Amino acid sequence: MLIFFLTLLNSLLAQDQASLPAPTLSYLKGSEFQQLMETLIGKQYGYTKAQLAEIGGQSVAEYILYLSRIDVPLKRVIFIIGQDFSGSSFQNGYFGLAAARYLAQRKVEVDVVLLYPNDPLRSRLAMQCKSHSATLHFDILQNLQEQLNVQMTKNILANWLNDYDLVVDAISLSSIEQPKTPVREFMHAFSEVNKKVLAINLPVGWHTDNGNLYNVYVPQFVISLGLPLKGIKEFEGQHAIGGRYIPQTNTFNYVLPKYKIEDSFHLLQK
Repeated sequence: MLIFFLTLLNSLLAQDQASLPAPTLSYLKGSEFQQLMETLIGKQYGYTKAQLAEIGGQSVAEYILYLSRIDVPLKRVIFIIGQDFSGSSFQNGYFGLAAARYLAQRKVEVDVVLLYPNDPLRSRLAMQCKSHSATLHFDILQNLQEQLNVQMTKNILANWLNDYDLVVDAISLSSIEQPKTPVREFMHAFSEVNKKVLAINLPVGWHTDNGNLYNVYVPQFVISLGLPLKGIKEFEGQHAIGGRYIPQTNTFNYVLPKYKIEDSFHLLQK
């Protein structure tokens, strides 16, 4: 009789465990995201910034190629590369430049807008993009004004961006409360672009923890790399995740996405 009751009790406990909700994907505060990147680059995991850029950039490129297959082919793609000024150890632009090179290698027509002077890694990545026939743009606001002989407005910039099949926002990993030129002009232009916009990790102008706090533009697509920021949790467009550089067994105890073995990105379900 005792064995019967113990067996029944174990069965009930197993059913209760089975009915518990599975752990959800971890969403990180901006400070946690930066700490994660710094730890990955440190002695414990041994990555370099260039390696993280390559892994994340490949995920971005593969996701763009996926979008091109399931919808209208994306023959012309433009990347807007910014720079983080908050003392962050990693730049969103690194991912964007690596992704741009991957696409250029696959014969996609790629343009790259560099909003700020390059650091050494950005310089190398930009050089690689150029070597694979990507077109690099510097001082784009001034150049457009000179070409058109008009004062730059968000509509003029948006019209220029509309010549592309996809615009990739790789401007910042940080919250920017009061963006200045040239970031401000691109943030406003994104809201006017009537074609597809993909943001890497965080749409420019959004808060890392609180999302679209300042009511700026909303992209059609977001791809998070490593793990998503809390500010993206309520995003209603298509959300993918890539950048498979966090070990399944990690000291952070983060819940990672469930990738298929062969995939470099994973679509998150709402």
